[in-house]
Amino acid sequence: MKQPDLDKYAEEMNAVQDLPPASVELPALATIAIISHIQLASRHPQMIDDAFGKIAIDTARQLQNLFDPKSEIYQILDLGWDSDADDFWMPEGSDIARHCESVDDYAGEDIMDRYIDPEEFNNVDPPEYY
Repeated sequence: MKQPDLDKYAEEMNAVQDLPPASVELPALATIAIISHIQLASRHPQMIDDAFGKIAIDTARQLQNLFDPKSEIYQILDLGWDSDADDFWMPEGSDIARHCESVDDYAGEDIMDRYIDPEEFNNVDPPEYY
């Protein structure tokens, strides 16, 4: 296995800070998935004081603000920031998959095929500024 050049990595990381923000388009379901996964990762003890962790949490909170604060989606996402709410559970018979058409597909390839053509995905050059 080729060993990474950590000096070059540090140099590139410093240069990245001067680049313009990246723009992305996310389906709403992907936004919720990203927020909830950042919430989960933010519970890791080493992420508490980590600079990247702070960036990830700040980004997830910005994404959460795309949803109406009065909506149930926002309210449930808000629970993810509250460790006292970790005991929150879905009541018996509250089958989320029944209400959210894509949840079942999300674990498989079907939903990704809606947004990414697998044939083209491996042939795409990254943006110049990355």
